Order: sequence, then structure tokens, then C-alpha cells
Amino acid sequence: MSSFVKEQHLSLYRELKITKSELQQAIGEDLHNVECKKAYCIKRSDVVNAIQLYKNGAISKDALVEWVNVVWFTELFVFDDEDADSIVSVLEVLETMDEDGVVVSEDELSEMITALSSNTEYTPS
Repeated sequence: MSSFVKEQHLSLYRELKITKSELQQAIGEDLHNVECKKAYCIKRSDVVNAIQLYKNGAISKDALVEWVNVVWFTELFVFDDEDADSIVSVLEVLETMDEDGVVVSEDELSEMITALSSNTEYTPS
């Protein structure tokens, strides 16, 4: 598969325009072991977009958690050094949303967006 096709799918997934299963169909089932010459950069705005899609009901909580796991724990995506602290501070919380007893409120989601927008670390209250 050409690297352009792979890159195109990574871009679409980064923006949540395709599902994880569509990404897997395009580039390989085991996303942790896909050969990737150049990882795709996740920006703070991409994480804001994912949170907004969830808040607006465009994606499910499971889809959001799945996205967090793919962009954070595979070699397919990287964070800019200058954005990494802010992004990781938010992903650490989003990644737990599917665990029993974890509730992330609308206010907390809004605070995460504010932290990302100002490139500061999100600290849950």
C-alpha cells in the first residue's frame, strides 16, 4: 500500500471521519504493529475536535476512548513536543472514561478544551 493512502487514512482517523475498523481495513488489523514510515502528528486542535464530537453526540464514549488509545498507544501518531504535556494531561482522563465508576462531566470536558486551547496542563478538580 502506498504511503499516501496510509497517510490519508491516518488523517481521516485523526479527525474521526472514519472509524477504527475502517482504519484497520485500510492499513492492517493490528494497529500496534503496522509499519509506519512517518507517524502522523496529533495537534491540540485534534483532541479538542474529538471532545467536541463526543459532546455533540457525533461519536460515542467508546469511540472516543478507542480513538485516545489509538493515537496515544500506537506508533502511528505522535505529539509535538510543545503540545505534548497539555495533550497527555487530557488523554490521561479521557482514556479512563470507559472504566466503572468514572464520570467525566460536561464542565470537565469544557475545562479540558480550555486547557488544550491555552496549551496548559489539565488538572482535574
